[in-house]
Amino acid sequence: MTRTLLLAVACTLAACGGRPEHLEPEDDLAGLDAALVDQDSAAFTFPDDLAGRPAYVTAVYTNCPDVCPMTMAQTQKVREALGPDAGRVQFVALSFDPARDTPSALRRYAASWELGPGWRLGTGDSTTVVGLMDRLGIRVEESRRDTFADGRVYYALSHTDKALLLDAEGRVVETYGGSAAPPEMVAEDVRALL
Repeated sequence: MTRTLLLAVACTLAACGGRPEHLEPEDDLAGLDAALVDQDSAAFTFPDDLAGRPAYVTAVYTNCPDVCPMTMAQTQKVREALGPDAGRVQFVALSFDPARDTPSALRRYAASWELGPGWRLGTGDSTTVVGLMDRLGIRVEESRRDTFADGRVYYALSHTDKALLLDAEGRVVETYGGSAAPPEMVAEDVRALL
């Protein structure tokens, strides 16, 4: 009897596309169309140019001393947990510090993390980035500013720690804590979208 019930559940999931209820779209990001550039200065539109494959999206800035490195490390663990399926997923890190995070700065950051293919780091003009972060629910504010004796200015940003899973249609289907997303759980969610 139990085997028959499990078979019926499996058939029902297959007929419904197999997407768990918790991965139903939360936000279709309609009308967002944020014009960005990546670490190679290639233009792309978020989220439209991500359509076709699921995407795991985080928000970071390259001068972050604490949370962002943890988010990047956690994202690498998600990629590792996906194993051979990792090549079927896009990994996107969006910068909310366009003044400092130019494409060349993002390219150096990608190299320092040894990210390799399958990763896209994005930035844009200030107006676009502010609008994008607002739409994604990522709050950012300057928390500290220092001017050094040689005139250089350093500032730190406080920000929301968030990662988003987008389905192949570019819709947000799940939200995680960026620096604390359990890799195996995220990998399971991603596989449900493949």
